[in-house]
Amino acid sequence: MYLEKLIIKNFRSINELTLNFNKGLNVLIGENNSGKTAIFDSLRLCLGYGNQKRDIYISLSDFHIDKSVITDTLNNIEFHLYFKIEDIIETAWFNDMLNTNEDGTQDIQLHFKYFIDEKNNLRRVKYKVWGGSNEGQMVTPEVLSLLYHVHLDALRDAEQHLRPIRGNRLGQLYSNIQTDTDKEIDKEKKKGIASRIKTSVDADADWIAHIKNGKTKINEHLKETNFTEKHHPIDVDFLPYDFNKLVDNLKMQIPVYTDALLEGDTTKQKYFDLYQNGLGYNNLIYTATVLGDLKQRKEFEKETYIALLIEEPEAHLHPQLQNLFFNYLNKLDTELGFQIFITSHSPTITAKADLKSVIVLQNKNNKIHSLSILQSGLTDLNRKYLHKFLDVTKSQLFFANGVILVEGISEALLMPIFSKIMGDKYDIEKAGIELVNINGIAFEHFGNLFNNDDETKILITKCCIITDDDRNSATDEISSRAAMAKDLEKHNLKVALGEVTFEFELFIAGNNKDILLNIFEEMYPKAAQKIQQDTNIKVYAKSFLEKVKSNKAKSELAHRLALKLSTDATASENFTIPEYIQNAIKFVLNK
Repeated sequence: MYLEKLIIKNFRSINELTLNFNKGLNVLIGENNSGKTAIFDSLRLCLGYGNQKRDIYISLSDFHIDKSVITDTLNNIEFHLYFKIEDIIETAWFNDMLNTNEDGTQDIQLHFKYFIDEKNNLRRVKYKVWGGSNEGQMVTPEVLSLLYHVHLDALRDAEQHLRPIRGNRLGQLYSNIQTDTDKEIDKEKKKGIASRIKTSVDADADWIAHIKNGKTKINEHLKETNFTEKHHPIDVDFLPYDFNKLVDNLKMQIPVYTDALLEGDTTKQKYFDLYQNGLGYNNLIYTATVLGDLKQRKEFEKETYIALLIEEPEAHLHPQLQNLFFNYLNKLDTELGFQIFITSHSPTITAKADLKSVIVLQNKNNKIHSLSILQSGLTDLNRKYLHKFLDVTKSQLFFANGVILVEGISEALLMPIFSKIMGDKYDIEKAGIELVNINGIAFEHFGNLFNNDDETKILITKCCIITDDDRNSATDEISSRAAMAKDLEKHNLKVALGEVTFEFELFIAGNNKDILLNIFEEMYPKAAQKIQQDTNIKVYAKSFLEKVKSNKAKSELAHRLALKLSTDATASENFTIPEYIQNAIKFVLNK
């Protein structure tokens, strides 16, 4: 079984949120304060409820506060978990949580409700937990213990968790490794291992003499400090030889030299201790240890639901190592049989993720929204295209407050400068607007993230496509390509068409022709002399375009114009931003 849906109500920054999860890997991405940590803590609270060593609880400060109205009333916190059944045996193991729907299908449900009880001016948090669909249906501790999870937080201390102390991760791995499929036989085998170690130690004459020497020194002083009649000499021995205590004392080390290189030299340091490693590599070791433990748990505890929660893996890994680590998680997705949840605001990880596993979290007007890309308005073709072309830069659109899509480098160079010329309140960089150069005209694959009538299937941010209409000079009709782009315009998506081309629009706006002609003359003096002047600005512009044909010339013109407008205050003050560009910027900024 796997967690298919989680509903959260009135928890911290979340008023109400429904999350749809995938069977294997789930990558929750979003800007800061978009609810990622709250969602993870919800999972930890619910999946860890049956664990006696819980490390997270609900307090008064966890109740959601509605910032739009002042009130002393705090609504109940609720968590509702819906698990999809994959094996009929799960209905027996999780019978306390079983629910039968009206259509005869079954699922496994677990529900939590936290409320405030106020008596004698004291406010206390109380709660109810039930399984299935009927409030009051009790869930036994035995059933709750079948829900198991491991949480790796963003600021984890890997060295501390691997240190040879009681309950460390390395010890847990070895304690849980089964030497036999039969649990009772496995238990006896582990007892035998511990017994043989004790027998071996007790048979060492030097060790026995050493222990005896220490006992003698203690007893001689103990005898002198106690009454003769009440003197009881002590004996010294190991703690009972318990297998779990033995493996808790295992120490993880990394070889410095190979045995072949040492050639029996015992004077050289043979191992590095964990504290001598970098933080990032220690976290990889720690994660590998956890994965090893979870894998063998799943192999021998087939009735148990297991989840791995990893917060911000990018916190300890450089981009190339993020790639390697995430590729491995994608591989584990199909091999291990347990759910993996990751939170991130790393474009590197987002670019590497299969889009089917991505869940985008957004915060708009203090309301958290969730979009599972698998259930979005994207077609299979859209997802395949985006998965191939979403590099680290383009994937930043999922974290932005708005998106502008352009088809070439010229627009990409100039758009941020144009927004600054329009005024501080239109500065797209300060507003967190992502400018995406898709290097072509495949707008549909991106646009379908924003233009579905069903708001649950789109990103809540606004997006504007800026492109040329490439109109026919004879008929004045826009191109079929531009018409197809315009047809995408719906809901959160706007399409801004420039007349003919981007450079044509720049030329005809205000007195821009003078600065453009000066720049072009610096680039190509001879070609500039052949531009035919005309009192009709559009005729003049078309003559200019005939000389600025190649992509190389267009990009060089844009680069020089960007430099001019950035460094020359007079030029920027007198430059006119084409109206369709202004409208596009205002749209994504909700102005």
